[in-house]
Amino acid sequence: MKKLWLGAAAAVTITVLVLLSTQQTSATWRGQDQIGAATLTSGELRILAGGSNTYPWTAFGGINLSPGSVVQRPLTISVVGNTKVSYRLQSISPTTSGVPLTFSAWVVGSIAGCPTSGNPTNIVAGPWTAFPSAARTVPINTSEVWCLRATVGNGAPQNSTSSVTLNFRADQQL
Repeated sequence: MKKLWLGAAAAVTITVLVLLSTQQTSATWRGQDQIGAATLTSGELRILAGGSNTYPWTAFGGINLSPGSVVQRPLTISVVGNTKVSYRLQSISPTTSGVPLTFSAWVVGSIAGCPTSGNPTNIVAGPWTAFPSAARTVPINTSEVWCLRATVGNGAPQNSTSSVTLNFRADQQL
């Protein structure tokens, strides 16, 4: 009988030691459960400016511009692919900091809605004067016309040139 009590005492002692060592190591246990199957699918998505991934937009400019001069031109943005997308004009980056330029952008209903002088007409969205602009959610395989305006600021040096880079961001929508 004494052996039975010694065996039981040893078992209790071992159990207490195991429990204490588990608590001292802060071991925790978690349960897990499987949920229903989910499928994530990506699609093809391209943003094209003027029909190209790298569009050299030479029409956005002018000669003999002075402070206060405005250049305004339409740019067709196409969303091509098989997935719903939201996109936005993330930033406009001039290549030269010495020529002060400010930018505005609108989405207009047609190329005619962005005349080379005067205010845009048939405005769908905008104007945006701070970038990143609000995101546009558009159907697959559609185009929009952006009317972009650059205004030459005070203090622009004579005989200087600058070019700009338009940076767009696109996000797939589920």
